[in-house]
This record gives sequence, C-alpha cells and structure tokens, in this order.
Amino acid sequence: MGEFDGRIVLITGCGRVRGMGRAIAVAFARAGADVVATDIAAGGTRNENEEGLEEIRLGWKGLDSLAGEIQGLGRSVLTLVGDVSRAADAERFVSEALARFGRVDVLVNNAAAPHGADRRLLWEVPEEAWDLVLDVNLKGTFLMSRAVIPHMLSRRSGRIINMASVSGKRGTPRRGAYTASKFGVIGLTQVMAQEVAALGITVNAICPGSVDTSRRESTSRRERALAERDPSAPVLGLPPTGRVARPDDIARLALFFASEQGDHITGQAWNVDGGSVMH
Repeated sequence: MGEFDGRIVLITGCGRVRGMGRAIAVAFARAGADVVATDIAAGGTRNENEEGLEEIRLGWKGLDSLAGEIQGLGRSVLTLVGDVSRAADAERFVSEALARFGRVDVLVNNAAAPHGADRRLLWEVPEEAWDLVLDVNLKGTFLMSRAVIPHMLSRRSGRIINMASVSGKRGTPRRGAYTASKFGVIGLTQVMAQEVAALGITVNAICPGSVDTSRRESTSRRERALAERDPSAPVLGLPPTGRVARPDDIARLALFFASEQGDHITGQAWNVDGGSVMH
C-alpha cells in the first residue's frame, strides 16, 4: 500500500524529460496516486529549441512518454493539453479530472513560462515577454487554484502546492518579470492559505534555486555568453552545498506537503536550494 493510494493528483507543466513536473508526477505515482498531467503540448514539444532537440535525441514524447511511465508503475493517468493562463483551459483541466476520477486531492501548480526575451535589463524587456511570464507563472497559478478550490471546499479537504522560486524572495538582475511573478506566487500562496485554512485545505509554495534541468543548462549557456560581453551580468553558480538541486529534491518536498505530515503546515514558502537563500 502506498501513502497516496486512492488519491488523485493534478500537476501542470509535465512535458519535459528533465523537468520538475515529470519528477513530481512519477514520485506521486510511485507513492500510489493516480495522476492528471498537463502541458501546453502533448509530445515532441517545442523541438526548435535546445530542450526540444535533447528530447528528440532521447526519444522523449512529452506527455505520451510520461503516461507510459506512470502506467508502468500500475497507476492510472490522464493527460491533458492546454494553456494554464487561459481560464477556459484551467477550468477544463479540473472538470476533465473530475469526470475521469471523481475528485482532485492535490493540485501542483508547476507550469512555467519559457525563458527568453524577458532575461534582459528591465527597461529592455518587451511588453509581450513580460506578459507571457506573468500570465503563465502567476495568472496560471491563480486560474488553476480558482478552478479547483470549489471542489476541494465541497469535500473540506485538499492540498495546493505552488511552484515559486528563491527569486521570489530576492531580486535578481535581468530576471525582472520572473522575479515579479515568483514574488507574486508567494503572496498568492499566503492569501489562499488564509482564506481556506479553516476549511480543510492547505496551500504552500516550493522555492527551488538552481535545478539540474535542461532549461538550466540552456540558461547557463546564455548567461555565460552574456557575461563575456558584460561582466556585470549574473552567472549561475553553485550553492553552499556544492551541487544544484535535482528534480527529485523538489518532488520529495511536494510529497511532504501533500502528506499527513503536512496537515498543519500552510502558507509557507520553503527553499530547496542548497542554502543559497536562507530566509
């Protein structure tokens, strides 16, 4: 018997082969949960960029490959494609999860905007790049939570886990939109936690630092190239522990927040960053 037998976990942003969403989905499945996994594309996603090219080499097909992994663990899985920053898609994710499984016990708001034109000095950031980051990272968290909370309220039970960042606790140059979105996620987490605390629902945030994903590798390459031209530009380094986080490190905290041990923990934003930020 797994700790999460009979539980239904809805996780957004699960399509990447080396992503946190995949790690969280597989970890919950190993613990006995059935999974609803979403992403903005079903398989072979965004193959024009470095992350997509890596997935082609590995034969990874996004949600299709993830579904095979979860089924191989003996769990049921529903994969859904859509954009968390659109209210209709967020509501559809929840309604289709309820139609298939009858309940949603845990929501993990993991979907994140891709890095791109937002990684500039603030006055150089195009408006559309700013909007994309805020829409996916912050508005998407709001829309998904808004869609699932009425169901959780009807059962007086639920867990919401939001993906913030240590950048939500300190500003980082050339990451203005990302920093603003993650400060917003932490604030939203605290508001939601207060509003539903007496109604059987906990809401917490995970704040990763650098995580060993393909996105980090591509970001690190861009930052090193920029630093060669501009020595004041930040470059990703190692935290005091001497290593970056692994996706499984993030997944373990997600399981803890969703477990019985997390019953009396709400409104928190916990770092998983090897000590790079200590507040």
